[in-house]
Amino acid sequence: MDPVADMFSAIKNAIMRKKDYVDVPSSRMKERILEVLKREGFIKDWEKLADDRHRKGTQYVLRIHLKYLDPKRERSAITNIVKISTPGRRVYAPVRQIPYVKRGLGIALVSTDAGVVTDHEARSMRKGGEIIAVVW
Repeated sequence: MDPVADMFSAIKNAIMRKKDYVDVPSSRMKERILEVLKREGFIKDWEKLADDRHRKGTQYVLRIHLKYLDPKRERSAITNIVKISTPGRRVYAPVRQIPYVKRGLGIALVSTDAGVVTDHEARSMRKGGEIIAVVW
């Protein structure tokens, strides 16, 4: 029921199988989350596949290119992704209560009125919001 959690599960499963990329159905929230993950160096890149082969009605496919830290793909840039806010239990935090992840080695994805940003960016903008997930 939660498309963002499904995307995180697909990413974790592809990392365990040592795949180069994973395809997930599209949404604007997923695109914003992937843009933050790319900017922070957790994934190589992502792209929209909107040709007739990949399109299902009005929805297209997002291809996420995963990033590995060694040539044998033993270590991924993403160690773990944990979904914090769920459809049944939304977790909101003011700016002073936004969590630090692994003492600054990971990031928390925060949905603010300025868009999806990292915990560090939310603190510098002095904006709280919904804690979507933590990544390290």
